[in-house]
Amino acid sequence: MIKFFRRFVFAFNILAVIFLFGSYLSVLISPAEAWMFSLLGLAYPFIVFVNVLFALFWLFQFKIQALLSIAAIVIGSSFFNQTFQFRKALPNVETEIKLVSYNAGLFGYFQSNWHMSELAKQVNELNPNILCIQEFLNLRNGNNSTMDSLKRLCGFKYSYIQTLEDGRKKGEYGMAIFSQYKIIKTELVHFDGLTGNMCFYADLQMDTGVYRVYNVHLQSFKFKKQDYKFIEQLPEDNDEKIKQSKGLLKRMKSAYLKRSVQVEEIRKHMQKCTYPYFVMGDFNDPPVSYSYSALSNGLKDAFVESGFGMGRTYIGLMPNFRIDYILYPKAFEGTFYKTFKLSSDHSLVASGLKYKKE
Repeated sequence: MIKFFRRFVFAFNILAVIFLFGSYLSVLISPAEAWMFSLLGLAYPFIVFVNVLFALFWLFQFKIQALLSIAAIVIGSSFFNQTFQFRKALPNVETEIKLVSYNAGLFGYFQSNWHMSELAKQVNELNPNILCIQEFLNLRNGNNSTMDSLKRLCGFKYSYIQTLEDGRKKGEYGMAIFSQYKIIKTELVHFDGLTGNMCFYADLQMDTGVYRVYNVHLQSFKFKKQDYKFIEQLPEDNDEKIKQSKGLLKRMKSAYLKRSVQVEEIRKHMQKCTYPYFVMGDFNDPPVSYSYSALSNGLKDAFVESGFGMGRTYIGLMPNFRIDYILYPKAFEGTFYKTFKLSSDHSLVASGLKYKKE
């Protein structure tokens, strides 16, 4: 009986390892070619946790089967490090550049809870050199605007907003970059213009030369209220489960396909860039994903270099992981990485850097 039980458990162990390797493939295979692998990448933290449980199960019994999950996890150690960090806090290290990225969620426009001043207070405390904001809403009141107020309250010398036409909202909808460094050029990286998502860059004259900063906001799943209700509480009726599951998967597939196109446009643009560049923003994808793999290539990840835990940045049901990033050139070293929960459904992400000594 015990022998049969062990064989039964080992069969599921093999299945868990197959799923784990499937999640690894999500960084290599574009969703445009096989989008289902992206679901395994999204589920990576759960899949690796299950494999850890299997490894512990066999280790407690002194069985060689433990090596199966252990080997699978070790092979994907780079993905583990991108998702989980257990670094000790760094000693007091001089920070030369501070970066902040934040999906402001339109400052609570649709919730009738305008919280721009909350962001200004937090930014003032951090005193960053560069601030990238996604889902920015610029409302005008006479000669004043949200853009002007934030620039004045936080003491930035330079700023730029890239807008998209969106008739659902008052004011100007888009993304913004605020900087203590002179902005010498800006340009939109063109998507289809219909999704509400975008990317633009600003070339900044920094202390050691010109650097490009990409502010990125990739396609979201655009879940509806019934989708979240379905995730929180499965209906008892099987037909309703199937119906809602299909709707959920359809929206996820659509988002993955659109996101893959957006990533390719940004990646092509980066390949032509002659300056060192930073990438900051909301990818709407976890670290084990095609989006992250493509956009982080050749760059350092602020969380991987200086973070702790899982670095969760999305305050919601799905994807309930780290989907907001600060990526920077290898010429820099990280000094700190912190997240701050404000009123948006995304955490504010902050990182400190210093120039790497040759």
